[in-house]
Amino acid sequence: MAIFVSLGVYSQNGADGIINGSSDRRAAMEKLVGSVGGKLIDYHITRGQYDFVMISEVDSFEAIAACALKAKASGTLSEAITLESVDLNKVREMGNKVDFSPPTS
Repeated sequence: MAIFVSLGVYSQNGADGIINGSSDRRAAMEKLVGSVGGKLIDYHITRGQYDFVMISEVDSFEAIAACALKAKASGTLSEAITLESVDLNKVREMGNKVDFSPPTS
């Protein structure tokens, strides 16, 4: 399974639901991620450019992308960014195998 970091911005409807609603957003995110066979690792409402950050573990990028699209389609999310965590040691290993010659003039 891969680990994904999702950053999101609530739409006006979504923000209204956060302020005036009573739903447990963490439980909602657990259900969302669980519906694609994944596991919610952490969820936080944040201050700054993004309204929330969610860390999850799922089988594929397609699964977490489907979750983001479903949330956007519901009208509660206006922006979603999905980042995939990578193993730095594997990146280094692959980087040492890369054969690259810069262009010359």
